[in-house]
Amino acid sequence: MENDAVIETTLKTLLERKLEVMFPDDFTRRRVRNILGDYGRHAHERESERVRLAILKLAGAELRSIEKYTGYARDDYRNILAWAEYPRQAREWVMPDPDKKQKMIEADLSEYENWLHDS
Repeated sequence: MENDAVIETTLKTLLERKLEVMFPDDFTRRRVRNILGDYGRHAHERESERVRLAILKLAGAELRSIEKYTGYARDDYRNILAWAEYPRQAREWVMPDPDKKQKMIEADLSEYENWLHDS
């Protein structure tokens, strides 16, 4: 359980950093926080901070897109995570040969980490 708390704290920190970078205007940043806050209010809406980061990655700085992806997350957060964190793998219905699969995994991970830590 302690590890979960550390992960959650780290994700909150990353989320705040992304919000500050993507929305330098305080008013807009608060508005985005409110939109993202619509996800995670119910027990079935899991991994709030991780999903909120995924929403930002997918939507970019467009408020309407943030609202749209937040709605999708409320329906099924796993889709949002797949689209944001595993975009290549999410598009493949049949996994390719092991070498191609490994390259897709590495490319997805690299893309997400680069986005996450880009400031």
